[in-house]
Amino acid sequence: MTSLKRSSLTPNTITSSTRIFGVCGQDIKYTLSPAMHNAAFHHLLLNYVYLTFEILPSNISQAVEGIRALGLAGINVTKPFKTEVLPYLDDISIEAEKIGSVNTIINNSGQLIGTSTDGIGLQRSLEEKKVSLANSRVLILGAGGAARAACAMAKNNKAKSVIVVARDTARGQKTATVGGATTIGLSSGELRGALKNTDLIINTIPTNVPIDKSWFTEGHFVYDTRYDEKETQLMRDARSKGAQVSNGLSMLLYQGAESFEFWTGRKAPLNIMRKTLVDQLSQRK
Repeated sequence: MTSLKRSSLTPNTITSSTRIFGVCGQDIKYTLSPAMHNAAFHHLLLNYVYLTFEILPSNISQAVEGIRALGLAGINVTKPFKTEVLPYLDDISIEAEKIGSVNTIINNSGQLIGTSTDGIGLQRSLEEKKVSLANSRVLILGAGGAARAACAMAKNNKAKSVIVVARDTARGQKTATVGGATTIGLSSGELRGALKNTDLIINTIPTNVPIDKSWFTEGHFVYDTRYDEKETQLMRDARSKGAQVSNGLSMLLYQGAESFEFWTGRKAPLNIMRKTLVDQLSQRK
């Protein structure tokens, strides 16, 4: 671990020994991860930098090999590659194997090890908001890597029932198996009925979800994992019917802190990371 004296370190310091971390995905200009991690590195005087890497689906294998070839220290993986990177890694954690999804890659002397911090990030965020999963009826919108992590997390925390709502039925069924859930289609007439018997709605779809706002009730808690807006359309619609709502900023914080600790072996400075996220999001309309 390389450190610098505070007097010589600024948020933009780059030296010949700076280690590189980052996040890879597609269409991720909205990401707040670089600001969060770079603030944490600077606070702890670590000679690290965190960058954004936009890649195409056709280049996923080359991108993963580039982590090894260039000696990048660690990478977060986001949409739409959390499941696609698996075949190109040297090893994965038990958690990642269980859910079939990776959001964190650790470069251990050329060996690329994948794990997932999405589940614990979501769990800690819900706990912070006093949302109990035990005996709750959970509905998950989406079937990607974050949905898989949410599905497993709900099962591990003894949710009474879990329903996965997906455009792609086959993919939805694969996601549902992670948490012993059932599956329905996003545009299905079943969705309205399912919402009537739901306590917690977790959205993992990175775009606005076409749900009639009249289907929400005061008994719902809607957790939208998106954080590109302070309040998404889904959140506004649910709030208009009395539901409690949250965006995914605290999930980003907690999953990021877990990744940070995997990479650095240091305790993540949560207060610094949280303040950075709040400040950055407040600058957006």
